[in-house]
Amino acid sequence: MERTTPGAGRCTAGSPARADRTPLLEEIAVFVREHGDILARYHRYSMDDLKRIEQECWRLHDEACSRGACGSAGELVELEYLIGRAKEMKAKRMEGERGPG
Repeated sequence: MERTTPGAGRCTAGSPARADRTPLLEEIAVFVREHGDILARYHRYSMDDLKRIEQECWRLHDEACSRGACGSAGELVELEYLIGRAKEMKAKRMEGERGPG
C-alpha cells in the first residue's frame, strides 16, 4: 500500500492521548539517527527493506500524531521524503542493471 499524502497533510490528531510522550520522542530520535543517511546507503538495502523502513516511519508519525505530538514528528516527514528518494534511486539502479530492452 503506497501512501500518497505527504506526512504533514496526513495528520488526523483529533483528540490526542496525553500519555507521556518522552519514550516515543526518544524512539523517533533513534529511528531518524539510524536512517538519516539512507540516501548514502540506499544501495545496501533491498526494495523490501526500504519499504519496511518507510512503513516504520509512517507508524511512528501516526503514533506521534495520535499522541498530540505532530509538531515533534517533523524529522519523520523529512525522513519519509528521503526514503522515497532512496526508493526511486534503487529502482533506477535496478533498471540500469537489467540493461536496455
